[in-house]
Amino acid sequence: MTRRTLAVDVGGVLYYDEPFDLAWLQGVWELTRADDPAFTMDAFLQAVRDFYQGRASGSPPPSLFPPNGTKSWQGVRERWTSLVQPVPGAVDALSHLAEEYDVCIVANQPPECLAALRTLGIEQQVQLVALDSLVGYAKPDPRLFKWAMDQLNWKPEHTIVIGDRPDHDAAPALALGCSAAIVHVDSGWRVPAGVAPEIVTAYRELKIQRVHTTEGSTRHWAIAALGDLADVLRTISHQERSPRPRQEVHP
Repeated sequence: MTRRTLAVDVGGVLYYDEPFDLAWLQGVWELTRADDPAFTMDAFLQAVRDFYQGRASGSPPPSLFPPNGTKSWQGVRERWTSLVQPVPGAVDALSHLAEEYDVCIVANQPPECLAALRTLGIEQQVQLVALDSLVGYAKPDPRLFKWAMDQLNWKPEHTIVIGDRPDHDAAPALALGCSAAIVHVDSGWRVPAGVAPEIVTAYRELKIQRVHTTEGSTRHWAIAALGDLADVLRTISHQERSPRPRQEVHP
């Protein structure tokens, strides 16, 4: 039987994205307020809404207070490992999957993600870590997945891509001939220390909106957690083992 290969995302699958977003927004607010003490929280939150709603609609996203957005992101990268909040059960699930399947990581993440994966014990269990910041292609560009599969000599028809976004993960996976599973993790993340409550409230509202606007019609399996992928794989294996019904030929 053909051995399945798995290309697993990081943010929204292995650890939560939200703590990084919130730390970044808080940093942008503090830097912008330092530049202009008269600047109000209401004005900042409106700019945040415009930023995220622009990204969700598919139109060119507006900038968020350059160069403060860039400065704040650099600060988040310096704190990366300390901001990591693993999705409950995800690391153990990956360990179990890696015992039975060939696994790699394919993700849009900064280079600091490598240290986080090492700390979590993930880097040692996978065959390759392909990050957009190091490879030069970023999802939804299918070339990031293709680059990883080429390095490992994987065939798309044997590969399942596991991510958290139909548009960034499932769509390019299917375009390459892979299968796809989309994880819908819970909202069990914790707010990083020091983030203003107003920013958290606005972010939660925008997060709900983004969940609805990023859902596409792309065909994929929907799972609640990485651990549920084992059930999907068993189903596929059963289908492959089951004999196909004979076709009757009528004269």
